[in-house]
Amino acid sequence: MRNRTASSVQNILYSVIGQTVGLLLSFILRIIFVRMLNSSYLGVDSLFTSLVTVLSLAELGVGSAINFSLYKPLSDKNTEKIKSLMGLYRRAYIFIGCVVFIIGLCMIPFIQKISNVHSQVPNLRFLFFLFVVNSSISYFYSYKKSLIIADQYRYITVIYTYVSFALMCIAQGIALIIFKQYVLYLIIMILSTLFQNILISKKADKMYPYLKDKNIKPVDKGTQHLIVRNAYAMSLHKIGGVIVNSTDSVIISAFVGIKQVGKYSNYLLVTNALNLVFSQIFTAIIASVGNLGAELDKKHVREVFNTVFFAGYWLVSFCSCCLFVLFNPFIKIWIGSSYVFSTWIVTVIVLNFYIYQIRRPVLTFRDALGIYWFDRYIPVIESILNLTISIILTRKIGISGALLGTIISSLLTNVWIEPLMLYRHGLKTNTLQYYLKFIIYMTIAAINILIVDFFVQYLVRGINNTALAFILMMILTIILFNLFFVFFFLKTKDFRAVKTLLIGILNSLKEKVRGE
Repeated sequence: MRNRTASSVQNILYSVIGQTVGLLLSFILRIIFVRMLNSSYLGVDSLFTSLVTVLSLAELGVGSAINFSLYKPLSDKNTEKIKSLMGLYRRAYIFIGCVVFIIGLCMIPFIQKISNVHSQVPNLRFLFFLFVVNSSISYFYSYKKSLIIADQYRYITVIYTYVSFALMCIAQGIALIIFKQYVLYLIIMILSTLFQNILISKKADKMYPYLKDKNIKPVDKGTQHLIVRNAYAMSLHKIGGVIVNSTDSVIISAFVGIKQVGKYSNYLLVTNALNLVFSQIFTAIIASVGNLGAELDKKHVREVFNTVFFAGYWLVSFCSCCLFVLFNPFIKIWIGSSYVFSTWIVTVIVLNFYIYQIRRPVLTFRDALGIYWFDRYIPVIESILNLTISIILTRKIGISGALLGTIISSLLTNVWIEPLMLYRHGLKTNTLQYYLKFIIYMTIAAINILIVDFFVQYLVRGINNTALAFILMMILTIILFNLFFVFFFLKTKDFRAVKTLLIGILNSLKEKVRGE
C-alpha cells in the first residue's frame, strides 16, 4: 500500500509547480493577446469559455460517481472490476462528448444575441463552433486520466497537462504576434487538447495493460445501482455549480456589455488561476481521503478533516489578503490603469473567491466519501436564487451585482448545508463546532486583511516608483499576514496539527530527494 501522505505530497507538489508555471505563461499570453487583438476579443474569449463550461453539464456527475466506485477495487487490486468500470466509463464519455457537440451546434444560431457583440468580432458563430469542438473532443480520451488520478498518481497527469499547456501557450503567443488571428489561436487550442489526451491515454495503457483486454465483464447490478444513484445526485450538484460559477460573464455581457466582460476577465484570470491551484491541491488528496475512508474509523477521518480544514482556511485567507491588497496595483502594471476596477468591485471579487474556496475541504471529503445524495437538491435551489438575484442586482448596480448574487445564494444554501450533510452522514458527529469555527475564522480573516491593508498602504505611500512599490507591498503583505495569523492561532490545537503535518511533509520531501 502506497503511503497516503507521500502520495498526497507528491501530487500536491507537482500540481502547484505545474500551476505556477501555467499561471506565468497565462499572464504573458494575456499581455500578447490584449496587444494584438482588440478588447472585444478578450470579452468573447471569456464569454465562450463560460458557455462551454455550461456545456459540460452533459457530463452530469458520471465521472465523479465512477471515480468513487474505483477507490475500493483499486485498494483491493480487483483488476476485473476495474476493467468493467473503465469499460462503462469509456462508453459513457464517448456518448457525453457527442451530446456536448450536438448541444453546442444547437446554440450556434443564438450566439450573436447571447454575446451582445455587433461588428467588433467577425465570424462569431464559427469561433464558438471551435470552442464546441475543443470541449467535445476532450471527453473521448480523458476517462483513462481518471483511473491514474484515482490510483493516487495524479502527478503523472499533471506533468502531461502542463507540458502540453506550455507548448500551447508558446504556439498561441507566436501565432498572435505573427498573424494576429484569433481563429489560429483557437485551432492551436484544439490541437493541444487532442495531443494531451492521446498522450495521457497511451500512458494509462502502459501503466494498466489490462485496459487493452477485450474480455470485459459487465458491471454488477449493485455497483450499477450505486453509480446511477451517485451520478444522479452529482448531476444536480454539477448543474448548480456550473450555473452559479459560470454564468456571471454571460449576465455581465447581457446587461453591462462585452467590453466589461473583457475587463472582468483579467481579474478572473488571476482568481481562476488560484481556483485551479486550490483545485489541484484538494483534488490531489481526494484519492487518499477516499482510501482513508474505506479503511479507517470515523474518528480518525474527523481528525484529518479538521487539519485539512484549518490548513485550507490558512491558505484561502492568505490568498484573499494578497488579492485585496495587490489586485489593482498588479492590474495597473500588467495590463494598464484603464483595466482597473473600483475598490468596491475588487472587494466583492475577493469575497466571492473566499466564500467559494473555504468550502473546498468540505467538498473534498464529500466527494471522497461519496456523500452526494443527501443534499442533491440544494444546488438547484442555489442556482435559481443565484440567477434571480444576480440579474436583479446587475441591472441595478452593474458588475458587482452579478458577483453579489453568487455570494448571497451561496450563503443561503451550500455554505451551511454542505457541512451539515458531511458531518451527519460522513463524519458522524455534530456540526455546531464547524459553524462556530467558520464564523470565528471568517471574522479573524477580515480583521487580519484590514490590518494588513492599512499598514501596507501607510508604509508605501511615499514611494513613487510603481514597480518598487508593488514589490514592497507584496513582501509586506506576505510577512504581516502570516505574523498576525500565527499571533491569533499559535496556541490552538488546529495550528499544532497543521504544524505537525507540515513537518511530516518536509520530511517526506527530504526522503524523496535522498531517494532520487
